[in-house]
Amino acid sequence: MKLELTPIEGLFILHRPVRRDERGFFSRIFGADEIAEAGRPTQAVHVNTSTSIEVGTLRGIHFQYPPHAEAKIVSCASGAIWDVGIDLRPNSPTRFQWYGTKLTPENGVSMVIPEGFGHAFITLEKNSTVVYVVSTAYALSHESGVRFDDPTLKIDWPIEPTVISEKDRAWGLIEHRMDEIDTGFSNFCNKDAV
Repeated sequence: MKLELTPIEGLFILHRPVRRDERGFFSRIFGADEIAEAGRPTQAVHVNTSTSIEVGTLRGIHFQYPPHAEAKIVSCASGAIWDVGIDLRPNSPTRFQWYGTKLTPENGVSMVIPEGFGHAFITLEKNSTVVYVVSTAYALSHESGVRFDDPTLKIDWPIEPTVISEKDRAWGLIEHRMDEIDTGFSNFCNKDAV
């Protein structure tokens, strides 16, 4: 496995070896030893999956506040998605900047999203399945999010979102929630471990 730096400190692209033969292909989505050898110590508490039926399904922008801030390694097991990590860390020089990339089973690319980041994706193909390796348990009391179309972020989605949950539509805009976000991340500690 190989880590590729993005323009945002702490946010990585993980390139996984894809082995192909007459049956198809094989790729390991998560290997704590290999990811640590690549330079990113990793902790996994949950492995989650979601399948989105329609093209243009948007999930996010989601995150959890400390002490339940979560890191994720996100991979696409079927179909194709455009995955994005958004820096929400207080005092970060890249705060509110984002980086997105295409994930497919064939390209062997995953996104390593650290604590203090928001996460979202949009499906590029029908029946797209995403696998998330997550560093901490889900904590409803610490869950939050921001709108996918927040003007502070100016995310350039590759296609128009067509399926969005009511919950994701209801997240407030950053400009109206700055105090909440800053307070929520006030205990944030920039860890090296995922």
